[in-house]
Parts: sequence; C-alpha cells; structure tokens
Amino acid sequence: MIKKILPKSLLGRTLLIIVTPLVLLQLVSATVFYESHWTKVSRSMARSLAGDISALIELLHQDHSPQGITAIRELAANNMGLVVTLEKNKILANVPEKKSVSIVDKMFVRSLKKSVQRPFKIDNKSLDNHLIVSIQLQEGVFEVILNRKRLFSSTTYIFVLWMVGTSMILFGVATIFMRNQVKPIRRLAAAADELGKGRDAPNLKPEGAREIRQASAAFIAMRDRIQRQITQRTDMLAGVSHDLRTPLTRMKLQLEMVKDSSDTA
Repeated sequence: MIKKILPKSLLGRTLLIIVTPLVLLQLVSATVFYESHWTKVSRSMARSLAGDISALIELLHQDHSPQGITAIRELAANNMGLVVTLEKNKILANVPEKKSVSIVDKMFVRSLKKSVQRPFKIDNKSLDNHLIVSIQLQEGVFEVILNRKRLFSSTTYIFVLWMVGTSMILFGVATIFMRNQVKPIRRLAAAADELGKGRDAPNLKPEGAREIRQASAAFIAMRDRIQRQITQRTDMLAGVSHDLRTPLTRMKLQLEMVKDSSDTA
C-alpha cells in the first residue's frame, strides 16, 4: 500500500526525504512554541488586562463622583486603551454564560475571576474584534470595552509566518538543486537508450555529483570500446570479403577464357 503512494521518480523520492523531516521539525517547533512561549505570553497579557480592570474598579470605589468617573474614563482611554462607562443603579442581567471556545478567552476569564472577584459577563459577539466586559458593582454596572489585540501577541503570527516562509524557501532551494542533480542522470539514461537501440549515442559530458560523473565516464568508456569493436569487425569482414573476391574473380576469368577457346576451336 505504501509503495503505491510513494513517488516513483528519483526527484520525487528525494524531495520526500527532504520534506518529511522538515515538516516534523516544524510540527515539533510549533508544539514547543505554543506550549511554552505562546501560552506564557497569552497568560501574562490576560493577567495584565485583568489587573488594569481591577485597578479601575478600585479607583472607582475611591471616587465615584462624576468628576472621578470622567478622570477614570480618560485614564483608561489614554493609558490602557479601554473604553469604560458606569451605569448607576443598574443590575447585571442574569444571562447564562456562554462557554468560550478560544484558549485566550478562557485565560482571560480565569484571570478576571481572580482579580475582580465580582459577578461579570463577557460579550464577544456584539462588536467585531472587541470584548464587552460588564461587572456588577455596588454603584451599578461597570462596562469595559477592550480590543482583542490586548489579548494576543503579534509574535505568534510573526513566528508562524517566519516558520512557513523559511520552510517554503528551503523547499524551493532544495527542489532547484535536486533538479540539477537529476538532469545528468536523465542524460545518461537517454544516451544508454540510444546506444541500446544501435544508434549513435549523443556526446555525453560527465557532470553532476562524483558518483554520477563516475557512471558517465564508465558509460563513455564502454561506448568507445563497443564502437572500436564494431569498427574492427567491420574492417575484418571487409578484408575477408576482399580476399574471397580475388580468387573468385580469377576463376571467373579463367572460365570465360576456356569458353572462348572452345568456341574458337
């Protein structure tokens, strides 16, 4: 079954030998990256964002006057990239919490539970690329709108692009080199096929890897020996034919002379 799937050509099999460990290496690298770096960075960003929201709540408890709320709103917008509002005397609706599918969202929910320690809801559907966090406070519902970019690290995409791009470049370079290595083998096969059919094999120049040059040189030496043997046998047969023609010609002349003598008598 495996033999039917494997490529038949030398180029295909060689590229398969190169690509298989390359893909395995990329998978191992991606696994290690996501298990260590990406997870740690995402967890740190989630904790940092949850800490910012917790700090804003503490400031709001200290001063929930209109002037204090305005100052907190400016602080959140200018320094934290957050949009915050306080809806006083409002009670957070008891809406069933939807389970987050994203790992990053789950990290953020866990971090927010530890930092805020108050009832909250997260809306990830109303705004594109944004999350709306609603937290129940004594003063009302504290709403925070944040960009999802604060939970994602750009190094993740850079690493994936670098990994895939490098693999494609290496695969392209390997393909070019392997094509150059296969060309001398194809020329040698074509020359051997022409010689096997009794035709003059084209001029073959030894090139490529050392082993391919050795095979080409051995083929050229074999071709020259065969051509010399053919030439020698042709010359030998030509000489034998000439030697046989000479006595036959003499006998033919003698017979003609005897015939002429008989006619004269």
